[in-house]
Amino acid sequence: MKTAACVAAAAAALLALAGAALGPGAVLLAVPAAFAGALVQRRIAVREGALRRLSLRDALTGLANRRALEERMDYEIARHGRHRRRFAVIALDLDGFKLVNDRFGHAAGDEVLREIAGALEDAVREQDTVVRLGGDEFCVLAPESGADVAERLMDRLSVAVAEAVDGLEGMSVSAGWAVFPEDGLTAEDLLAVADQAAIEAKRRVHGGRTSRRAA
Repeated sequence: MKTAACVAAAAAALLALAGAALGPGAVLLAVPAAFAGALVQRRIAVREGALRRLSLRDALTGLANRRALEERMDYEIARHGRHRRRFAVIALDLDGFKLVNDRFGHAAGDEVLREIAGALEDAVREQDTVVRLGGDEFCVLAPESGADVAERLMDRLSVAVAEAVDGLEGMSVSAGWAVFPEDGLTAEDLLAVADQAAIEAKRRVHGGRTSRRAA
């Protein structure tokens, strides 16, 4: 936006100089130059907006990325804290994904990640944000959600991933959740609690729960 402002200022300065030095007729001739400056300013603003949106998206899946999650969580912490409300963070970690890459290649692995991304987006509510943190780790930010909603949503997400990877031997998902403010007051604390719950779930051999947050 600084570049755009400089362009606009330069155009205005040229317009003023033309009027002072050459009179009203020169100002009329300078109008197209001012219009061109405004057009350049608009194009720069559009480009900067597009670049910002790209910086908040995961290139492979199109989901929000870690940077977007951090910004959104800061916003939700402030909003929910102000209104004394709860929101949930759900961590999802794919199990056995390395075997897919080793057996079928990275191109196939990328396609699996895209399929999972689509399945997660289909499983969440409109207000929820699905995030790819990197590698085989995903996260869902669920506003206006307490423990009961987090539990149901986590189960739905786990089923969605299971269906997406159906037929890929050895692949499954571990999930865990955390709720603001009971489990933490910062994004770092909430993600740590959710991640730990997912780790506990990963230690299971079969499907039963080991804690209220693990799945």
